[in-house]
Amino acid sequence: MKTSKVKSLLAGLLCGCAVLSGVCVPVSAALAGTAQITLKDGTVLEGEIVRELEGIVWIKIKSGKSEETRMLTPDEVKSIARDGGATKPTSGPTSGPATEPKQDKPTAPAEQPANAPATPSATAATPAGSSGETQPRKSGVPRAAVITLGEGGDRDKVGVYMMAKPLRDAIPLLKQENVDIVVFRINSGGGALLEIQKLSDVIYNDYRKNFRTVAWIDYAISAAAMTSHAIEEIYFTPEGAYGACTGWSGDLVAVKDRDLEQILFQMEKISTRGNHPFEIMRAMQIMEPLSATVSSSGDVTFYQDETSGDILLNPKDRVLTFNSQTAAQVKFSAGTATTLDDLAKVMQLPEIEWVGVKKPGFMWPICRAEQMQIDFREKTARDEQQFDEYVQTLNQVLGMGQGQDDERRAKLAGKARECMNKILAAVNNNPNMAIFKFGIMPDKFREEWVEPTEKKIKEMTKKEKK
Repeated sequence: MKTSKVKSLLAGLLCGCAVLSGVCVPVSAALAGTAQITLKDGTVLEGEIVRELEGIVWIKIKSGKSEETRMLTPDEVKSIARDGGATKPTSGPTSGPATEPKQDKPTAPAEQPANAPATPSATAATPAGSSGETQPRKSGVPRAAVITLGEGGDRDKVGVYMMAKPLRDAIPLLKQENVDIVVFRINSGGGALLEIQKLSDVIYNDYRKNFRTVAWIDYAISAAAMTSHAIEEIYFTPEGAYGACTGWSGDLVAVKDRDLEQILFQMEKISTRGNHPFEIMRAMQIMEPLSATVSSSGDVTFYQDETSGDILLNPKDRVLTFNSQTAAQVKFSAGTATTLDDLAKVMQLPEIEWVGVKKPGFMWPICRAEQMQIDFREKTARDEQQFDEYVQTLNQVLGMGQGQDDERRAKLAGKARECMNKILAAVNNNPNMAIFKFGIMPDKFREEWVEPTEKKIKEMTKKEKK
């Protein structure tokens, strides 16, 4: 591939020129029935029950002009009146067989106040085993798993260590372990914008469809914040940071003109997915002022200037970055949590079962889906260190074949194939290796690199005519 073509490809990678043509919202299928649910705090919810399992109820309700699906635990519910009939308490498992969800609409998080008080009866996390077998459910208690997106240090880059493929591959493992809630613990300083759309799609279309999906922000900068923006229910650690989403290309040149407009448009669509005001992400992408006012009823209005709002979030000469205090102040964050117990409290879950196995050095149990992410990052790191050696050895071996006898050529061909297979394994694990190492898009890798390389190796195995 010519140098100019590679530079153009990598610029496109960093500019994130793949743009949403629209937000894909699945159509709801047949639902389980209408109901009126009275909560223990006196709130009455009316809507369609779409799922019930071990006393936990999912109800689809109107929220302004849109709809959302709330998950309610037995501790939250006082009674349920179904289709105008008899009222049924939900203090224990529901009668009859548990019904799986029939809706395609993603499960949205429950409405949570940003300053929700700690629940005195909240219990300590109960880790469930993760030995490879499906774990039994504790009646009426939601099961949650933590999945890390980036682990800080040199293993946090979006598009290299934080990718859509291993997240999608992990979904069957979460289902096997009866997980209801997935908490994405974000720790990344950014990376390639090309991966954002893929990550957004798997989070919005796959995770929110199957689980209550939560972001727990430790450090989400640039592409990591843009990825997290597809998630509606967001919490911070006390030191959490989120924003600074300026796009760069080439030799650290800020994107502009049409490329910038494309990224702004892309993130406006992703803001809609996460139900976040578009003004927030826009101020994180470009030097645009932002202020806000929080009404007495708790509604937040954002203004794209420095003076209209009571709270100045971003002056005109900066790009916006939230900390845990400012994010909570304007209700972008639903709460701040240091530990799993803290997180359960701000999520208003009196009891929760954390899935996985406790391991030294980790503050949460490691479920099988999380172990998959750890293994993916480990293999990616190993391949990154050795990839250039794979390629250099392959090229040397291919160049040594001429002038050798048949036996020697066959041995060299075997060595070449061994190197090629290592490269293939690295790209299969992390498709973006094709871009970063060869300047080839993953869907063109077989055609543009694998097939020509196989042809060269096959040529080495041809016997010389005598």
